[in-house]
Amino acid sequence: MSLKHPSVRSLYREPADLVLPISKPDGQYGSGFWYRIDNETGVESTTVAIPRNTYRAVLEIFVSYHGEDESWYTNPLRNNYLHQPTAAKVSAPRANGAFRQVYATIDGKYVGGHVPFPVIYSSAINPVFWSPVAAIGAFDMPSYDLDLTPFLALMLDGRPHEIGLGVCSALPHWLVNANLHLWVDYWSDAVQAGPVEYFVPAIQMNRNAEWRNPDGQSEIGAEGLERFAGWVSSSRGNLTTEVRHKIKLKSQVQVQNRGAVTQIDFILKERTMVTVMRGNQWLARAQTVMDAPLQVQTAIVNAAGVPVLQKTRLFHQLMEAVSLSEGQAGATTTRELTDRQDAEGSALVGGGWGSGRSRSSYQYRDGSKCYARNVATAGGAVIQDRKASCFAVADDA
Repeated sequence: MSLKHPSVRSLYREPADLVLPISKPDGQYGSGFWYRIDNETGVESTTVAIPRNTYRAVLEIFVSYHGEDESWYTNPLRNNYLHQPTAAKVSAPRANGAFRQVYATIDGKYVGGHVPFPVIYSSAINPVFWSPVAAIGAFDMPSYDLDLTPFLALMLDGRPHEIGLGVCSALPHWLVNANLHLWVDYWSDAVQAGPVEYFVPAIQMNRNAEWRNPDGQSEIGAEGLERFAGWVSSSRGNLTTEVRHKIKLKSQVQVQNRGAVTQIDFILKERTMVTVMRGNQWLARAQTVMDAPLQVQTAIVNAAGVPVLQKTRLFHQLMEAVSLSEGQAGATTTRELTDRQDAEGSALVGGGWGSGRSRSSYQYRDGSKCYARNVATAGGAVIQDRKASCFAVADDA
């Protein structure tokens, strides 16, 4: 099932005139290799010079996570991590909790970021869940758009500038790169641009941890709001682009019964609004709302003091809604997606045997068009695969 991830680029009817890669030019496999991020202090950058008649820019970021951070969304927060110096935190394995943010910079200046949607890989949580289905987004990793139009004043001098990519609180290792989408004004040799607003307060973080190894609990809460705005004067007129982005995240990890029982609750909410204005009148607006809850319950069954069987239950969901409006009296189009998965199963500790069942529910609506599908699996086989009509989707709404 494909992940219908709405993007800032959908605000604009015309495709970009130019796309520049933001990637490692001398990688192991030649040009286009991913940048590797091993810690929160690492920022990798590409030097680019954009045309002086660029009137719009959107950075599309691609990211995947591996190694110690392959399941970052389940990471607990340990007491000792809270009191470690920064140098020690860089190498603290799986101890810094479940908050990550992939972000971009222009010449070292922060220009926006996203908390990644927690994609579960086919080997994670319980491998028997993902046969023959895949987790949400596992075969179609989402990308993340940052509208850089408010920052064009930093880059329209014809000189090279550094586009940087980083990951807050990263552990080894993350792979990142990006595409810089540019729209150019063919009626002008150069356009003018300037900043209007740059509001980036620090993300409010609440961290609590109480552990008596191996049992205990931890909680992380994160909330942030940022606003950017800038004007560009081209043959299209003097237009101001305003970006407003809000995030809210909560992660709880509880371990009981001498490490045998684990409960993980994770929820991510993001709200993004991009508005294009002429004077005090807005011409176009895109609003994206995303909710992503995740729950994992794991119990270890011991025999003669040795763990032999792991039982797991999983709930995972992606809910997205995007609305596109043209002018205060113009048409508004909406797209909605709900993708949910429930799974439960058992597996021998150390591998060799496992069984499980899952149920996937997918609903997508785009104006008068819609698509719905329900798939159930058990024992590695599909036992139900049902598609629904638009009328059925309307009845369920």
